[in-house]
Amino acid sequence: MMKVRLFKLAAVSLVGVTLLSLAGCGRDTDAAKASKVAFATVAQNPKRQVWYRLNTVTPKADSQVNDILIQQKGKVTDYQVKGISLSQLNHKSTGQVIALAENNEERAFNRELTSQRANYRGDLKTDKINQKNSKQYTYKKGIAQANSEARHDQKLDNQFNKSTANLHFTATQAYPVSAKVGKNKSGKQVTSEVIQLTAQKWQYGTATNGTVKQVKQHSNVKLSEGNLMAKPVTVSGTKYIGYYGSPDALVTQTTNTKAEANFDTPSVHGVK
Repeated sequence: MMKVRLFKLAAVSLVGVTLLSLAGCGRDTDAAKASKVAFATVAQNPKRQVWYRLNTVTPKADSQVNDILIQQKGKVTDYQVKGISLSQLNHKSTGQVIALAENNEERAFNRELTSQRANYRGDLKTDKINQKNSKQYTYKKGIAQANSEARHDQKLDNQFNKSTANLHFTATQAYPVSAKVGKNKSGKQVTSEVIQLTAQKWQYGTATNGTVKQVKQHSNVKLSEGNLMAKPVTVSGTKYIGYYGSPDALVTQTTNTKAEANFDTPSVHGVK
């Protein structure tokens, strides 16, 4: 009977340890509460979490947000935004931030379409003037060049109009988190990291093709030990933790006054 009781007690203790361990893992991936914050690690959390890539080395009230990064279940959605300062986002919920990011991207999309359409029409108008002037002076080389430019620009305009006839805005997708780490000579300590971001960027035509489409865009955030924030930085009453920039800071909000940034490790999914 004593052996059975001891076995039951040991089993209960083991369950308790396991639950504590799992709870610890959960806290470690909650960017707002974790004491050690690493980008790919906290990205594993099942809830949506927000990071900001700034245009300044350290977070400031007037820092402009270049990217709003939404993490969830090992993936990252990279919204590339314009005209948004860090202080504007201080007290917004995750849902509000995502809605703002999608709206910002869509407005930028519509502005670029309008601008590119005007550029093509302007080029064709200039081509017609050049054709008229070259014929007026009967300069054969000039006539050939003007006609060639007109055909080229007309082709681009046709491709643009065809590709945008039934085109609708589509927000960028989520891509698996990815990072590479560097270690010291012994191979036991991570001393650097490259966070690899993937996003879908709208391409509004090239010099040789006027087709509008979404294409994948890759960018890297290179980190060394000097980029790690040893403590949160407070901006307009909100605390941020993450990485000092070189040149772009990468930060997330935290409520943990003792939080500090950390490198990811190869044990984390998506990290090599």
